[in-house]
Amino acid sequence: MKNHASLISGSLVLPLVFVLAGCQAIFTYSPLSFLQRDPANLPLDQKITWAENALASGDPEAMATAYAAIKDESGVDYLAANLALELSGVPQLLFEVIEGDIDYSTITDMENFLQQLDSSYVSAAGGHYNDTLANDPGSLTGTDYILGAASLLFQAADLNGGSMGAGIVTTDAAAFAAAGLGTMSVDDPAYEYMDQLNTFIAGL
Repeated sequence: MKNHASLISGSLVLPLVFVLAGCQAIFTYSPLSFLQRDPANLPLDQKITWAENALASGDPEAMATAYAAIKDESGVDYLAANLALELSGVPQLLFEVIEGDIDYSTITDMENFLQQLDSSYVSAAGGHYNDTLANDPGSLTGTDYILGAASLLFQAADLNGGSMGAGIVTTDAAAFAAAGLGTMSVDDPAYEYMDQLNTFIAGL
């Protein structure tokens, strides 16, 4: 096992935050009327609209309700991945990294990072990203590949008792990263960061 700083270096964390900043949950828009309805028994198209509104609102309770309502539905893997990612706590922690409040420069720090997340949602996001790759790869952007690979890496660490050391199985994360590199143009601004994450995963 090697120590690598590439995943949590400023150059890699920045694009992750840019993606997260693009998620609807970062917006200040906070719709209220949709929250008055329980989406569990709605038709699928209305569940999707409800979930999209929940993601836009940034309300954790609404997002959790939305995720529970759509997580087992077909054809919504990408939306489910975004909901799970927001609920995991990753956006807040990554902003702390950018602000310099957290220094992640070692694998040990990465393991500590995982301990501060909601690991069940991190793992769920990884699974949904993998399903998106299998069922709807055209919806994935370069930055989605970075987020998906990172989520799958954290999922692998969670399954390894929170450790990125001996015993970690990074097959899914490595395959997702490789798919990203194979799909993305070298001119894509995210390509360099995807390559760095791929190198980090390969070194574990």
